[in-house]
Amino acid sequence: MAAGLPDWLRADIERRSFENAERRFSRPFRRARQRALLSAQAWAAAAAASPVVAAVDGEWGWLAFGAAALARAGLSFREYRTSPESGLPAPSVPPLRALELRRSAAARPLRRGEAGLAAVAALLCSVEARPGTTQVQAAMVTAARLVDGLRMTARRVVACESAMRAVSDPARRADIRATSARLLAAMEQAADLLDELLTAATEIVVTVTTPTAELTGLADEVERLRTYADGLSELLGFAGPGRPA
Repeated sequence: MAAGLPDWLRADIERRSFENAERRFSRPFRRARQRALLSAQAWAAAAAASPVVAAVDGEWGWLAFGAAALARAGLSFREYRTSPESGLPAPSVPPLRALELRRSAAARPLRRGEAGLAAVAALLCSVEARPGTTQVQAAMVTAARLVDGLRMTARRVVACESAMRAVSDPARRADIRATSARLLAAMEQAADLLDELLTAATEIVVTVTTPTAELTGLADEVERLRTYADGLSELLGFAGPGRPA
């Protein structure tokens, strides 16, 4: 990526990079759900038709077949309902449009967060069925949550900056500027935490034959960062996936 691009544009590029990785990684999950749904529909149709066939054919064994088909349809539908739609944990807060960030100081920490999320996703895609997968998955969940907080806070910063342009009273402008500065500091803190999380996840991935003791230490580090992220999420006003505080 060209380093000369502005942060507001780079944030959008990093977000798209993650979304592309998420689509590629999730394709098998979506196909499995689609197969389960088609199976449920086919077995349900067979169960619905069996009484008619039994009446026409005079073979009441079709009713037993219909009962078995209905049970099979239920199993397939349960598989469809319980199967994950995506293989990658993804942020639940809608992203900001690039132009919304064009003149905002929130673009830089948000760009760092989106880039960190894309990098952790790339790591997770590379560690399937290898030691450390669970720890990298935990890092991915935490990274997605941090980006949710960054996106929500970025919207608040943009709102503050808009208010500063509209308010003429110097005292009120100073109050808004101070609020914006606190929000930006929290965003930079979240971006720093994502950098630490990415570093820990990278250490897990690059060490192919990780000794048990070392892997345990890396897992503890990811857990420490996750706990830190929980507290930071509350500071950013985000209580969890899909639940603004």
